[in-house]
Amino acid sequence: MTDDLGLPGRRELPPEVLDDLRMSLREGMGKPGRRRWPIAAAAAAVVLVLAGALVTTVLIREPDRQGPAVASEPDFALDLPKAEEAMNRCWAALQSRGKAARFPARDEWVPQFTVAPSWTSVTVVAVRAGGKTFFCETTSITVTVSDPDTVPSYATGTKAAALLTSRVGTVAGVADPGWEKMEIFSRTADSTASSDVPIFRNGNLFVMLSQSKPSRTTYSVGPYTGEPGDGVTVAPHALRPAPEPAVTDIDRVPPVVPDRGTPAGKFFQTCVEGAVEPLPDVDVYETGTLLEGDDVKVVVARLGDRFAVCQGGLGDHYYRLFPDSSTERQPVRKLSTETLGGSEQGGVGSAKNPFIGIVPRTATTVKLDFGSGKKVDAAVTDGTFAVWRPEGTEAMEPNAQVGVVVLDAEGKTLHEGTLPLY
Repeated sequence: MTDDLGLPGRRELPPEVLDDLRMSLREGMGKPGRRRWPIAAAAAAVVLVLAGALVTTVLIREPDRQGPAVASEPDFALDLPKAEEAMNRCWAALQSRGKAARFPARDEWVPQFTVAPSWTSVTVVAVRAGGKTFFCETTSITVTVSDPDTVPSYATGTKAAALLTSRVGTVAGVADPGWEKMEIFSRTADSTASSDVPIFRNGNLFVMLSQSKPSRTTYSVGPYTGEPGDGVTVAPHALRPAPEPAVTDIDRVPPVVPDRGTPAGKFFQTCVEGAVEPLPDVDVYETGTLLEGDDVKVVVARLGDRFAVCQGGLGDHYYRLFPDSSTERQPVRKLSTETLGGSEQGGVGSAKNPFIGIVPRTATTVKLDFGSGKKVDAAVTDGTFAVWRPEGTEAMEPNAQVGVVVLDAEGKTLHEGTLPLY
């Protein structure tokens, strides 16, 4: 795991530290928290459906150990190595928590499909065994298994039910067998969104990875009736909360727990708790550069080669989290952010635009040239950099580029090139 995450060498964690991590994980599965960003930011809370991006076949392994068969499920696929690894971890977690007797034996588990996009550490496996259906979810350090023995709580007038929701954004369950495709409507305190979700026909299963925390979101479902504006509408049915999972735990102890006592660590903790967007493995992200100004702050965090930006402030009522969903692995690149401090967010001063990115860990200096004599040195911390964009850059053309020079402690040039301004 240390190699996967790019963290320092393993050391034993004190029991109380590990207990705190587990408590944080379980609290994230609980009741909805208070939403703390204004309605002007509603457009930012968009549900992302990942299942539709999967490849065109699914392999189904039968319990009699015959070779895998190929079924025609164009929206789903089975990554068998990932499925086996995830199911092994789920089974081990059930055993360690004394829950294995409630499940069919591990050698009876038949994976139906996987949702495992490359830009996140989340893997979800739909499993059938002994006449039961359940979901096994893993991240870099956590494991969650739905409870197959609970009676589904169907949405009124349908046979659709959520069987698992998790704090990393998973919403999984069964769809009404009469629907060819389903639509899921999500509502937070400040926004609504809808997504069409494919249905896996062997059991009428669905999985959606959301960009809003399920604990902060209410869902409703219905049959997908076509593109917006086609004149066909169906009133959605409220999706009742999923049952408590059979187990949710940290099954891979992180070698190091990042320090949240620093200014960057304190703001990151406050920001990710206040943001509606989920971040898998949030407890082991290391904080990088902190940018401050006029009642707003921005911090960069990393977990190995994964990054996130969290920003907000404004009287403790506005927070946004931007997990980096890029599959690019360039040593120098820009990360997504948004303008801070504008009147639409409740700000009273001038709006600020952060310019944030990543560089090699050996970098100590990042020189940026925004053109027209606007040259600045960015703050650099542990392979991340951040700076407020100079005034006047708001009016630059959409394809504008920023010159960048990256130096190490000895003044050696590590990188020279350009980055997009927007």
